[in-house]
Amino acid sequence: MVVPHSAAEVEKMVHAATQEIWESCGLGKEGTVTLTRLPKPKPSQEYLGEEANSQDQEALSIRSYRKGVYDLTWEMLQEIYAEDPNADQPQWVKPRRIKASLFHRVKSPGNVTKIQEFITAEVLKLYGLTKDHNQKTDWQKMLKFGRKKRDRVDHILVQELHEEEAQWVNYDEDELFVKMQLADSIFDALLKDTANVLTLIYDKRAKKDAPS
Repeated sequence: MVVPHSAAEVEKMVHAATQEIWESCGLGKEGTVTLTRLPKPKPSQEYLGEEANSQDQEALSIRSYRKGVYDLTWEMLQEIYAEDPNADQPQWVKPRRIKASLFHRVKSPGNVTKIQEFITAEVLKLYGLTKDHNQKTDWQKMLKFGRKKRDRVDHILVQELHEEEAQWVNYDEDELFVKMQLADSIFDALLKDTANVLTLIYDKRAKKDAPS
């Protein structure tokens, strides 16, 4: 059973998948800034190859592999063209801390060639088909999770854990809740004080105007 697991073959798949998604979702056109609400596109028969309808075990394996690359490409494009969670927030709300978006790492998000190059590099890195100078650092980070032998799945999971760690210790919502409670308490106290002062003034005037 042979699947196209080489850097050159995966690169072709990523380029083809990116091109298909780019065209089907209208990316690069003016006004298209997010993929959040768009349905997930399906790979074409041309992308899946001549074995697309074959039930042979090897053909099924190749098709599954191609779909996996397509899905990974779609997920990365979604992150590149994700909505900014702070875009419509009121000025008094503290901006949310989010993990670094792929958008900020792509120099030309409107250029399909640049997008293809960027996603290809990311996919090859995740599939272990390229030597990354940061790989040693990533593996060193994994040591605090234990010293058993790791595989590529462990590597990817730990990378995601490190990226999402900031969100686990994010207490911005709790902080905002406490601030709002405090603000409400202060506002209630001010209203009560104001009401008491006005009541005293009214009582004094009433006594002053009352006939002796």
